[in-house]
Amino acid sequence: MKCSTLFYAAAAVLAGSAAAVNTTSGEPVYTGSKSFPTSLFPSMYYMPKKMEQEPRPVVTRETGGQFPDLLNNPYHLPTSPPANEVLMPSPTEQCEDLDQVIHEVWELFGQLFRKDKASDAPLCNICRTALHSLQRIARADPDLVPDLMSSICESLNIFGALGWKQECKRTLAKNVYGGSITQVLSYANFTGDAPDAQTICAQIPKLNICDFPTETLSDSFLNDWFRGQRHPPQHVVDHWKQLRERAYGEGYDASKKLRISHITDLHLDGRYFVGGESECSWGATVQCCRINSYNSSVYHGQFVHGQLQPDQIAAPANYWGASRCDTPWSLLANSMEALRAVGGDNGYDMTIFTGDLVAHDDLYRYSRDFVKYSEQSIYDMIKSYLKNTPFVPTLGNHDTNPENVMAPAAPLPDGTSYKWDWDLDYVSTLWKNREWIDQENVNDIHKHHGAFSVKPLKNLRVISLNTDFWYCVNMYNYIHSSNPDNSGMLRFLTDELIEAEKNHERVWIIGHVLSGWDGKEALDRPSNLFYQIVSRFAPHTLAAVFFGHTHEDQFEVFYFNDNGESKSTSQLTEHAVSVAYVAPSITPYTNLNPEFRVYHVHPETYEIMEFDQYYTPIPEFEALVKENKNHGPVWRKLYTARELYGDFHASVKSHTYRAGVALNNNRWPKNAPLNGTFWAALTDEMEQRPELVKTFSEVQTGNNPMASTCTSKACVVNNICYMRAGSASLGHKCSDSYSTMGRG
Repeated sequence: MKCSTLFYAAAAVLAGSAAAVNTTSGEPVYTGSKSFPTSLFPSMYYMPKKMEQEPRPVVTRETGGQFPDLLNNPYHLPTSPPANEVLMPSPTEQCEDLDQVIHEVWELFGQLFRKDKASDAPLCNICRTALHSLQRIARADPDLVPDLMSSICESLNIFGALGWKQECKRTLAKNVYGGSITQVLSYANFTGDAPDAQTICAQIPKLNICDFPTETLSDSFLNDWFRGQRHPPQHVVDHWKQLRERAYGEGYDASKKLRISHITDLHLDGRYFVGGESECSWGATVQCCRINSYNSSVYHGQFVHGQLQPDQIAAPANYWGASRCDTPWSLLANSMEALRAVGGDNGYDMTIFTGDLVAHDDLYRYSRDFVKYSEQSIYDMIKSYLKNTPFVPTLGNHDTNPENVMAPAAPLPDGTSYKWDWDLDYVSTLWKNREWIDQENVNDIHKHHGAFSVKPLKNLRVISLNTDFWYCVNMYNYIHSSNPDNSGMLRFLTDELIEAEKNHERVWIIGHVLSGWDGKEALDRPSNLFYQIVSRFAPHTLAAVFFGHTHEDQFEVFYFNDNGESKSTSQLTEHAVSVAYVAPSITPYTNLNPEFRVYHVHPETYEIMEFDQYYTPIPEFEALVKENKNHGPVWRKLYTARELYGDFHASVKSHTYRAGVALNNNRWPKNAPLNGTFWAALTDEMEQRPELVKTFSEVQTGNNPMASTCTSKACVVNNICYMRAGSASLGHKCSDSYSTMGRG
């Protein structure tokens, strides 16, 4: 933005398009302190004098004692997780021709991944057969599988072909992913037409090996699922109508709105190395801004140990953070200071956190202590800054070890379902001790592996989901994959919604991994069931949905669908029932500016009336250090949603405005919420004014100059497609080439 958000909105109205974006503009709202809040910690392992490195605070465990400095010392990166954190199945059957089966596996994977494939056999059948053969090995001698997979991966360059920045040998070791994969191979059903093998093969990126299994849920399933009430009772509809008339009628009082903040994807990197390579080469390291990060255009060779010289670094990592790196301690503390300052003297009525505390890293550098350290230190800091503000968190896919995976509560062999009790015990105790949840919530977290429900405000129920249980990277979701709710999480959600409906309560759902957008994150069947649940309870009971995960500023519209097949949804604005607000991250990873959001919420309907987006521009960080400024990063208001998106003049002119809400001089009226109807109508306006999608793409990354913008016709069309996709199968209808502006 070249000026304030108010001028920005006015310019959009007058010109019929949004103004160009200046990447370091916006109304300043808070200037951070230069000093680190050492008083929040019992002591410091290390405290820099001139920003030469990041602070390393001493963090006290919830269970007593302190986390060791070695866990996050940037000079000493771990090379493997602890040996006692291995997950492996027990052998269950004999295999007399084991050597022959191993040979078959090599041949089958060769047919799938060799560039000179000569086989005419259908790839899906080859993939299914390969998995069945691997299963025979896993059940006979599970210890063979990780090494076998590593050898095949290296020989055929499978990770390279799939675009993954990982080492085969270390990543597929049994104490990293190899153990969990071997468990899934052992436990899954690969016989006959069982869908587990097809689901796995369909999910392999780029290769299009198998079609996705059907998502369709039968009438009998849905009748049973909703306890015989596929639609809301009439008294619920009548109550909602009366509530809306009272809330948004002539007596509407905007001064009574609640202020609720939303933070997500903090990704604290205690191993951040100031002066390290912030623009590391693809494939050289997973994470930039580490002592072992390098850029192959400046440093030639395979850098492993030691420290590069300044002339071997393309872009040194700044003390305050860098665009391609996770959040250093300095930036995390500054972000919490800004969040508190924007709250003002009255603070917030509530804060929601939609997951991901732990840094991105090579999978073999994770450990249980690495996860606990991030949970402990960040939640301690949040409590220090937000004090007694009601706080509702959710688990992210990085908030476990190995990252991305957690087995469901359903019974599995070898006690697998209980192998994550270390994490659930720790985090639920931590939340309870900070008075964010009670013992009943703790019990729910254990029973539903992370899901729980709280009532933090009058007549509002917030249901927190562990979306690892529809995340496509969580390999345990491929066991009994024909069941759209193998974890029981969506059963818990539905029962909570039914109870809330009986009590005429309003409900928010929070989770980490979004259910749709480009279809690359959630699995089809559980996200389809979630879509049916949203359709059933919105807008009468369900007020809104909130996600994180992508690190970018996005949204998903849900349209009414009750036929058990979300991909057949009629995506007309008059059918919109809800919206998922996908908030941007504190971490700059990748090519983003750090952000947080503040919603203005109606105190009775709990619908979003407005939200303000705040950010700090990374391009300003260099001057803070080089010019030895006496302050930290400056936070600014990036935009206000209604001002940025509330003009529908092009839809009115083209007679495509279908929201059914009477506009005020072509603008969304102040007493109408920014609900699913608003965001659906915005996608209609974008079809008439494609330049709005460019504006959306700019704020999608917090105006980071390293990010892309959406200008081509194909990008515009597909971004509108993502915005209308609340399930994975709807996302599959869009090309995934334009789904991210930062990482793309």
